[in-house]
Amino acid sequence: MTGGPELHGFPPPESVPDLRWLGPDYISVLVYDLTRGLLHQDPRTSVLGVRCEGAPSLAPSVDPAGVIRAHDACFPLQVYVQDGAGRPWCLRGRWTYFGRELGTSAASITHAWRLLSAEGA
Repeated sequence: MTGGPELHGFPPPESVPDLRWLGPDYISVLVYDLTRGLLHQDPRTSVLGVRCEGAPSLAPSVDPAGVIRAHDACFPLQVYVQDGAGRPWCLRGRWTYFGRELGTSAASITHAWRLLSAEGA
């Protein structure tokens, strides 16, 4: 992500093959989706950095034939932002992707942010 926020602590995509369902570069997808959500709340927000605080929690589910059709991936994150008024914030939370009907024409991927704390200056 040229010119984007500083990124730290994310496992390299090739070291987490269970995240291939998010695409070849899950980090860019995550940062894009997260930034879009924050901009929806405050269009003048700037995302300065994102730190993954640990390995993602992965929860696959298999169908009766043993094929993974659902997968959740939860990332513990610290997100450093500057709000529209210019105030810096550190947001701590969990970013989770929910993949359903993976490998079928009905496949869908949604996401959710669970804010645990917000510290401003």
